[in-house]
Amino acid sequence: MRTFVDYVMLTVGAVLVALALELILAPNQLVDGGTTALAIMGARLGERPIWFFLLAFNAPILAISARALGRRFAWRTLYCNGVVLLGLALLRDVPAVTSSEVLIVLYGGLLLGLGVGLVVRNGGAIDGTEMLAIWANQRFRIPVSTFLLSVNVVILSGAALLFGLESAMFSVAVFFLVTKVIDFVLEGFNQVVSVMIISDNCEPIRRRLVEEMALRVTLLQGVGGYSGEPRQIIYCIIDRFAYARLRAAVHEVDPRAILEASIVNESAGVKARPLRDLVVDRYREHAHGRARG
Repeated sequence: MRTFVDYVMLTVGAVLVALALELILAPNQLVDGGTTALAIMGARLGERPIWFFLLAFNAPILAISARALGRRFAWRTLYCNGVVLLGLALLRDVPAVTSSEVLIVLYGGLLLGLGVGLVVRNGGAIDGTEMLAIWANQRFRIPVSTFLLSVNVVILSGAALLFGLESAMFSVAVFFLVTKVIDFVLEGFNQVVSVMIISDNCEPIRRRLVEEMALRVTLLQGVGGYSGEPRQIIYCIIDRFAYARLRAAVHEVDPRAILEASIVNESAGVKARPLRDLVVDRYREHAHGRARG
């Protein structure tokens, strides 16, 4: 079942990429970087469609890097590329949905970033330069970020020569937006908050967090830097939507308590609470506040 869901999300992501390329970016001579940008530039210079150049660039790269990527990743990448190529072929004669520079950058970057993010999140890839970067890292120890930055600088410079400086400037904005959306898709939904609480009233705070918020907490042993006396520190990981409630609960017990909170993008064993439960909790807080008032 999990594999089926993964492939559904891979399909959705690949379709979004095809829509962004063929209906928004390519007709308006904007690129984002990587082999998709090279495909758009190739279609402008030659008399072939975008899908032809994307296939020409990605096929040999996938063949070279398949072993480095692993069988599972390679098969999913092959599937995603097939869906993208089919989508580009079907959408080839469909006119662009907009010619507004603002809408092109906004929706082109949003759709492309969302599509690529969904593909990567579910174990695949579309951009051949990313596959090549992984292969170069394993073969020659070239950092992935350095490789991608160098390649995309060259590609965007070529876009400036081909499409003009203004188009290249808009393309940089698209590239930036795509990167941010991908980061959000990969990390934004998984973010939790790591919290450390320093207080002279640790036990009442611990009881409230455990009994009222059903949190799992850990008590750390520390030593005061000024007093040299031993003291307890409360540590826990909480859903980012519930952090405001935790902070309010702590400060109700001890207004002078010190909280250190950090965003965590990866955590194991922390179960995310359903949004419904968070809404119910928020409603109860408001009702409790009205009753006290």
